[in-house]
Amino acid sequence: MGLAETDPSESSQKTVMGPTRPLPDGSDRDFDSRSRVSNVSGGADETENLTLYRMLLDPYTGRLFSVGQSGSLSYLMLIRMIVGSVSGSSTFTEDPNRHNILENVIELPPRAKPSYLLPNKATADILIDSFFTNTSGFIEVFNKEDFLGWVENCYQDPPGRSEPNLVLLNLVFAIGLTVSRPVQGTDQVAVIQKLLSEPVNRAELFFIAAKKHHNVMSGVGDRWSIQIHILMTLYMLASARRNESYHYFGIASHTAFTLGLQREENSAIFGEPETRLRRNLWRTLFILDRFLAASLGRPILISEQDCSEHALEPLTKPQVDDLAPGGDMHSVSSMALDATVKSCYLIGTTLQKVYSQVKVSWLVAQEIADRLENWERGLHQNLHYRRITTGTIDATQAVSILHVNLLHCHSILLLTRPFFLSLLKGACDDRVSQRFGSRTEKFSQACVETSQRTIILARTALDAGYLPQCNPFVIYFVFSAALIILSNEFASLYHNPEAEISIHSALLILKYCEQMDVQAKRFLFIVERFHDANVGFHNAKIRDPAMSKKIYLPGRKTPTLLTLSSSLQHDAVSPFFHLVGGERRDTYVGDPSSMKERQATGMSTLSDHTVRPMMPPTLQQPSPEGSLSVNSNIASASMAPGIDVISGGDPEVNFLALWEGWGQEPPSYHISPDPAGSFDPYGLPPQIPQGNGLHHHTQTYPPPPDYR
Repeated sequence: MGLAETDPSESSQKTVMGPTRPLPDGSDRDFDSRSRVSNVSGGADETENLTLYRMLLDPYTGRLFSVGQSGSLSYLMLIRMIVGSVSGSSTFTEDPNRHNILENVIELPPRAKPSYLLPNKATADILIDSFFTNTSGFIEVFNKEDFLGWVENCYQDPPGRSEPNLVLLNLVFAIGLTVSRPVQGTDQVAVIQKLLSEPVNRAELFFIAAKKHHNVMSGVGDRWSIQIHILMTLYMLASARRNESYHYFGIASHTAFTLGLQREENSAIFGEPETRLRRNLWRTLFILDRFLAASLGRPILISEQDCSEHALEPLTKPQVDDLAPGGDMHSVSSMALDATVKSCYLIGTTLQKVYSQVKVSWLVAQEIADRLENWERGLHQNLHYRRITTGTIDATQAVSILHVNLLHCHSILLLTRPFFLSLLKGACDDRVSQRFGSRTEKFSQACVETSQRTIILARTALDAGYLPQCNPFVIYFVFSAALIILSNEFASLYHNPEAEISIHSALLILKYCEQMDVQAKRFLFIVERFHDANVGFHNAKIRDPAMSKKIYLPGRKTPTLLTLSSSLQHDAVSPFFHLVGGERRDTYVGDPSSMKERQATGMSTLSDHTVRPMMPPTLQQPSPEGSLSVNSNIASASMAPGIDVISGGDPEVNFLALWEGWGQEPPSYHISPDPAGSFDPYGLPPQIPQGNGLHHHTQTYPPPPDYR
């Protein structure tokens, strides 16, 4: 499933990461010293990591693109192999596009040309408001007040419009239209519907107009260039063109390095407004870098070692009034951006110390888990997800809260997913009998629970009317979570009482978004086929009970997950993982007595003192020698290839072995070389007309109803 290549020079050596900077708040500065000790300690505390590079084909350009281990497309490739080997062929495992990375292609009619005239002021105001509302908490490219002043000048004094302003305005219009969520009963609805119903893609026309203006600009190495390419990055993400987005982001980040945005001292010559803008541009680049690296499985471009100590912190600390419950729109957005930066720091740490290492220490994973716990405990109440359910907050605040909480969920998913996969492989690998200890179980269970939380949060935003039909961040998080929930239902690793509700919610969200988003339509197709495959496998097990033995962990009782939808309604402090009455009890799925006990206990027994950390207590105080003592009665002889045992009997994850033993060969690709001179000034291939402009694997925007 996908091309796989191993670099022997990497697989035969240990990689020791250099010291990295602490979290922006300066906490736990000794983390890296412990991490370095654990990474070079004996083999009992290490695990082989994946050094494969999986490739997917872009059928439109004929090129192969790398999708690394952290990307959900990589996980999708692996879970297809596992499902196919256990349950046989299905429309999920035999998806004709399973070896392709499908990128949107927007082709305008031959006579369609961008208008260099700006839309009327009322339309401009609606698109600008949509932009600032639906990017809140993730993107801060402008000082909003200054930008609105530019807009007034552009409309009051047309001859005085500068090329940079025109580029930025057109890009804001393009993004604002793409991610629009007009409020019902307002003038916004009629304006947005009129723009979307035009025979040509108006958002793409805005983007083309911006590129034309940008091409005639003489200077490229200035702050304008950074803003422009950040917006191009965001527009490409929103229009489902991830590889082009990655390209534009590279230009933005390299220009930022050239202008010294990563160093505080370089801003000393600027005034306070420009310094604040430069700082927020750098923080925005940091967020986009971590998201693109995690979602595409590619190396991070911005390293904390290259930054000044406070380069990722807000220029000024929040005032007391800003921290009051509720807060104004600006203060909440500012807090959200700060929380997002801190969350992205932890995502970067996970990418570097879990997904990019040859040897991965359990101590490092636990350190990151502790930091995720601390992040959540420190989250300000103004960013609590329950504010979305009230329906009385400003849409900008609601989107900020949604972005912050979903990103945190995904950071937990990234950390815990490898351990969920190791448990899944152990259950589906019938070559040997395997047992797993509490550490694998707790990390794996956290993965499923945080996936549940992701779906619930997104569904809450949808029901409250805050979710736009095109948001590349939310759509990706929902898809990643849905794959975990469906994987758990396939293998029955945990009894999930709310599985059907979560799957239905994920499908509902993706169906809602598919009307405007090509990527959501593709994700919906995958989730539907995975769900169908699970239903077919379940029916096969009913007809033939022997099928159930294909997924089996001897001696393991199936834990029952906490019902998170109830906790969302009654929880005042928003911890992600709870244990009721002390240790969570492992129960058999079919044990009626245990289910009655759970029902009798109920969610009403939850209180602050029952809240437990995400990981078990024994993992939170590692010994200086790096040895962990949990479940020492587990025998190492029963482990499958690639599952190593450290002290205490808990297996570690061999990422490379997860891909072995499924009996599937990688596809053969016939790649023709790119013709000379076939690139535009940005180094991107031209979009060649094909018939009606629609490649059979790609899609116009918005997508037609029959796209799959």
